[in-house]
Amino acid sequence: MTSGRTILAVAAAFSLAAVSPMAGGQDDKDTNKAPDNVLIEFGSPFPQPAPAQLSHVLVPDEATIRKDGTVTLRVNGGGHGIAIYPVSRKTTREDITAQLCTHDSTGICTDAAFANGDHTIVDGKGHPVIVSGTNPPFQRLDDPTDRLLGTATQIDAVPGAFHPGTAAAGGAGTFMSFRFLKTGRYLIICMNRGHSLNDWMFGFVNVVGKDDDDDQQNR
Repeated sequence: MTSGRTILAVAAAFSLAAVSPMAGGQDDKDTNKAPDNVLIEFGSPFPQPAPAQLSHVLVPDEATIRKDGTVTLRVNGGGHGIAIYPVSRKTTREDITAQLCTHDSTGICTDAAFANGDHTIVDGKGHPVIVSGTNPPFQRLDDPTDRLLGTATQIDAVPGAFHPGTAAAGGAGTFMSFRFLKTGRYLIICMNRGHSLNDWMFGFVNVVGKDDDDDQQNR
Protein backbone atom coordinates (compact mmCIF):
# COMPACT_ATOMS: atom_id res chain seq x y z
CA MET A 1 0.00 0.00 0.00
CA THR A 2 1.52 3.30 -1.01
CA SER A 3 1.52 6.41 1.15
CA GLY A 4 -0.67 9.38 0.38
CA ARG A 5 -4.43 9.50 0.11
CA THR A 6 -5.87 6.90 -2.24
CA ILE A 7 -9.07 8.08 -3.88
CA LEU A 8 -10.55 5.61 -6.26
CA ALA A 9 -13.19 6.43 -8.85
CA VAL A 10 -15.77 3.70 -8.86
CA ALA A 11 -17.47 3.45 -12.23
CA ALA A 12 -20.02 0.78 -11.44
CA ALA A 13 -22.02 -0.31 -8.45
CA PHE A 14 -20.67 -3.28 -6.52
CA SER A 15 -22.78 -6.17 -5.27
CA LEU A 16 -23.76 -6.12 -1.62
CA ALA A 17 -23.84 -9.38 0.25
CA ALA A 18 -25.01 -9.65 3.83
CA VAL A 19 -24.40 -12.99 5.48
CA SER A 20 -24.58 -14.67 8.84
CA PRO A 21 -21.34 -15.12 10.82
CA MET A 22 -19.43 -18.19 9.66
CA ALA A 23 -19.09 -21.04 12.12
CA GLY A 24 -16.75 -23.10 9.96
CA GLY A 25 -15.71 -23.64 6.36
CA GLN A 26 -17.90 -22.64 3.45
CA ASP A 27 -19.24 -25.30 1.11
CA ASP A 28 -18.90 -25.08 -2.67
CA LYS A 29 -22.42 -23.72 -3.06
CA ASP A 30 -21.71 -20.77 -0.75
CA THR A 31 -18.38 -20.11 -2.45
CA ASN A 32 -19.92 -20.06 -5.93
CA LYS A 33 -22.53 -17.54 -4.81
CA ALA A 34 -19.99 -15.12 -3.33
CA PRO A 35 -19.26 -12.00 -5.41
CA ASP A 36 -15.80 -10.84 -6.42
CA ASN A 37 -16.45 -7.26 -5.31
CA VAL A 38 -18.45 -5.66 -2.51
CA LEU A 39 -19.18 -2.03 -1.66
CA ILE A 40 -19.51 -1.16 2.04
CA GLU A 41 -20.67 2.23 3.29
CA PHE A 42 -18.24 3.26 6.04
CA GLY A 43 -20.63 5.55 7.89
CA SER A 44 -24.32 5.95 7.10
CA PRO A 45 -25.07 7.23 3.59
CA PHE A 46 -26.55 10.74 3.46
CA PRO A 47 -28.85 11.99 4.80
CA GLN A 48 -27.30 10.71 8.02
CA PRO A 49 -29.40 10.16 11.16
CA ALA A 50 -29.18 12.29 14.28
CA PRO A 51 -27.57 12.25 16.75
CA ALA A 52 -24.24 11.74 14.99
CA GLN A 53 -23.43 8.58 16.96
CA LEU A 54 -26.16 6.72 15.08
CA SER A 55 -24.38 7.37 11.78
CA HIS A 56 -21.28 5.49 12.95
CA VAL A 57 -22.14 2.19 11.27
CA LEU A 58 -21.04 0.00 8.38
CA VAL A 59 -23.68 -0.85 5.77
CA PRO A 60 -23.78 -3.79 5.44
CA ASP A 61 -21.99 -4.80 8.64
CA GLU A 62 -21.66 -8.39 7.34
CA ALA A 63 -20.44 -9.13 3.82
CA THR A 64 -18.91 -12.03 1.94
CA ILE A 65 -16.60 -12.17 -1.07
CA ARG A 66 -14.54 -14.77 -2.86
CA LYS A 67 -10.82 -15.12 -2.23
CA ASP A 68 -8.83 -12.54 -4.25
CA GLY A 69 -11.92 -10.32 -4.27
CA THR A 70 -12.02 -6.64 -3.36
CA VAL A 71 -13.95 -4.70 -0.75
CA THR A 72 -14.44 -1.01 -1.50
CA LEU A 73 -15.30 1.21 1.45
CA ARG A 74 -17.05 4.53 0.80
CA VAL A 75 -16.22 6.91 3.66
CA ASN A 76 -19.31 8.90 4.65
CA GLY A 77 -19.00 11.74 7.13
CA GLY A 78 -15.81 12.88 8.84
CA GLY A 79 -13.38 11.71 11.50
CA HIS A 80 -13.04 8.11 10.32
CA GLY A 81 -10.02 5.84 9.99
CA ILE A 82 -10.25 2.32 8.58
CA ALA A 83 -8.49 -0.68 10.13
CA ILE A 84 -8.73 -4.36 9.14
CA TYR A 85 -7.80 -7.31 11.37
CA PRO A 86 -8.12 -11.09 10.92
CA VAL A 87 -10.32 -12.78 13.53
CA SER A 88 -11.52 -16.28 14.31
CA ARG A 89 -14.31 -17.62 12.11
CA LYS A 90 -16.37 -18.10 15.26
CA THR A 91 -16.35 -14.38 16.09
CA THR A 92 -19.82 -12.81 16.21
CA ARG A 93 -20.95 -9.22 16.46
CA GLU A 94 -22.13 -9.94 19.99
CA ASP A 95 -18.63 -11.13 20.94
CA ILE A 96 -17.26 -7.71 20.04
CA THR A 97 -20.06 -5.48 21.36
CA ALA A 98 -19.92 -7.23 24.74
CA GLN A 99 -16.45 -5.69 25.15
CA LEU A 100 -17.49 -2.17 24.11
CA CYS A 101 -19.45 0.60 25.84
CA THR A 102 -22.94 -0.41 26.96
CA HIS A 103 -25.69 1.23 24.91
CA ASP A 104 -28.99 2.59 26.15
CA SER A 105 -32.32 1.91 24.45
CA THR A 106 -31.61 4.61 21.84
CA GLY A 107 -28.28 3.09 20.82
CA ILE A 108 -26.08 5.68 22.58
CA CYS A 109 -23.08 4.82 24.78
CA THR A 110 -23.89 5.24 28.49
CA ASP A 111 -20.34 6.27 29.45
CA ALA A 112 -18.70 8.86 27.19
CA ALA A 113 -15.35 8.36 28.96
CA PHE A 114 -15.26 4.67 28.05
CA ALA A 115 -13.38 5.33 24.81
CA ASN A 116 -10.42 6.79 26.71
CA GLY A 117 -9.85 3.65 28.79
CA ASP A 118 -7.47 0.75 28.21
CA HIS A 119 -9.35 -2.08 26.48
CA THR A 120 -8.32 -5.38 24.92
CA ILE A 121 -10.70 -6.63 22.24
CA VAL A 122 -10.57 -10.40 21.74
CA ASP A 123 -12.17 -12.54 19.04
CA GLY A 124 -14.54 -15.50 19.38
CA LYS A 125 -11.70 -17.77 20.49
CA GLY A 126 -10.33 -15.33 23.04
CA HIS A 127 -7.39 -14.29 20.84
CA PRO A 128 -6.38 -10.63 21.42
CA VAL A 129 -7.13 -8.58 18.31
CA ILE A 130 -6.75 -4.95 19.42
CA VAL A 131 -5.14 -3.48 22.54
CA SER A 132 -6.28 0.14 22.74
CA GLY A 133 -4.12 1.58 25.50
CA THR A 134 -5.40 4.73 27.18
CA ASN A 135 -6.05 8.16 25.70
CA PRO A 136 -3.76 9.97 26.27
CA PRO A 137 -1.29 9.07 24.87
CA PHE A 138 -3.02 6.88 22.25
CA GLN A 139 -5.50 9.14 20.52
CA ARG A 140 -6.54 6.51 17.95
CA LEU A 141 -7.37 2.81 17.99
CA ASP A 142 -3.99 2.12 16.46
CA ASP A 143 -2.73 -1.35 17.39
CA PRO A 144 -0.51 -2.53 14.51
CA THR A 145 -0.29 -6.16 15.68
CA ASP A 146 -1.67 -8.45 12.93
CA ARG A 147 -3.31 -5.42 11.29
CA LEU A 148 -3.73 -5.70 7.53
CA LEU A 149 -4.67 -2.05 6.93
CA GLY A 150 -4.55 1.09 9.06
CA THR A 151 -5.53 4.12 7.01
CA ALA A 152 -5.15 6.75 9.71
CA THR A 153 -1.41 6.07 9.76
CA GLN A 154 -0.56 4.69 6.31
CA ILE A 155 -2.78 6.46 3.80
CA ASP A 156 -3.51 10.05 4.78
CA ALA A 157 -1.12 12.77 3.63
CA VAL A 158 -0.97 14.09 7.21
CA PRO A 159 0.24 11.29 9.55
CA GLY A 160 -2.42 10.44 12.10
CA ALA A 161 -5.16 12.42 10.35
CA PHE A 162 -8.58 10.93 9.72
CA HIS A 163 -10.40 10.85 6.38
CA PRO A 164 -12.64 13.87 5.78
CA GLY A 165 -15.07 11.58 3.94
CA THR A 166 -17.98 12.38 1.70
CA ALA A 167 -19.87 15.49 2.82
CA ALA A 168 -23.61 16.06 2.92
CA ALA A 169 -23.30 18.29 -0.12
CA GLY A 170 -22.24 15.29 -2.17
CA GLY A 171 -19.29 15.10 -4.53
CA ALA A 172 -16.98 12.30 -5.51
CA GLY A 173 -16.32 11.22 -1.95
CA THR A 174 -13.47 9.12 -0.58
CA PHE A 175 -13.18 5.45 -1.53
CA MET A 176 -10.74 2.88 -0.20
CA SER A 177 -10.32 -0.56 -1.78
CA PHE A 178 -8.67 -3.61 -0.23
CA ARG A 179 -8.06 -6.97 -1.88
CA PHE A 180 -8.36 -10.07 0.34
CA LEU A 181 -5.87 -12.77 -0.63
CA LYS A 182 -6.69 -15.34 2.09
CA THR A 183 -9.92 -16.95 3.16
CA GLY A 184 -11.25 -16.30 6.64
CA ARG A 185 -13.16 -13.75 8.67
CA TYR A 186 -11.99 -10.15 9.02
CA LEU A 187 -12.93 -7.30 11.35
CA ILE A 188 -13.25 -3.85 9.76
CA ILE A 189 -13.34 -1.17 12.45
CA CYS A 190 -13.08 2.61 12.76
CA MET A 191 -9.80 3.86 14.26
CA ASN A 192 -11.60 6.79 15.90
CA ARG A 193 -11.83 5.59 19.51
CA GLY A 194 -15.21 7.21 20.13
CA HIS A 195 -16.70 5.80 16.94
CA SER A 196 -15.55 2.24 17.61
CA LEU A 197 -15.33 1.76 21.37
CA ASN A 198 -18.37 3.91 22.19
CA ASP A 199 -20.52 3.77 19.05
CA TRP A 200 -19.78 0.21 17.78
CA MET A 201 -18.56 1.26 14.32
CA PHE A 202 -17.35 -2.05 12.96
CA GLY A 203 -18.35 -4.90 10.67
CA PHE A 204 -17.08 -8.17 9.20
CA VAL A 205 -16.00 -9.49 5.84
CA ASN A 206 -16.01 -13.24 5.20
CA VAL A 207 -13.66 -14.41 2.46
CA VAL A 208 -14.44 -17.81 0.97
CA GLY A 209 -12.43 -20.02 -1.34
CA LYS A 210 -10.40 -23.20 -1.64
CA ASP A 211 -7.51 -22.60 0.78
CA ASP A 212 -9.36 -23.29 4.03
CA ASP A 213 -6.91 -26.06 4.96
CA ASP A 214 -4.03 -23.60 5.44
CA ASP A 215 -6.15 -20.66 6.60
CA GLN A 216 -4.40 -18.93 9.50
CA GLN A 217 -7.79 -18.22 11.08
CA ASN A 218 -8.57 -21.91 11.67
CA ARG A 219 -6.63 -21.55 14.90
